[in-house]
Amino acid sequence: MFTISDIIADISRGCMTNDMIEDCFSYRIVFFINEGNKGKRSYIDTSFGELHKSLENIIRSNFSVTNSVAIAQTTALKNGKCVYLQSRSYSFSLNGYFKQTNGESKDRTRNGTVMYSRYAVR
Repeated sequence: MFTISDIIADISRGCMTNDMIEDCFSYRIVFFINEGNKGKRSYIDTSFGELHKSLENIIRSNFSVTNSVAIAQTTALKNGKCVYLQSRSYSFSLNGYFKQTNGESKDRTRNGTVMYSRYAVR
């Protein structure tokens, strides 16, 4: 299970890789809302300062027991060309969340990170 902070960190790495100053661009977030065998593609345009809030709104507005949300890509225009900033897509579903919290996830490295971050370390 990923967090919004993971997505923003990935986008920031993409900006750094493409030699971009984050605050100087407008970003387009492309996402899918999947229900059963049907998927709906949507997008939203935002600034870097509003990126966290926009991602949060996408997930909160479209996430339900029957739906899953996939943040497919984040792009920006640089010198008239589309630059892809995410290295992968990020999926959010209740099924994945419950598997993660119960320790049933196949991705053991992420599971350990999530479980570890739930407790305070002194």
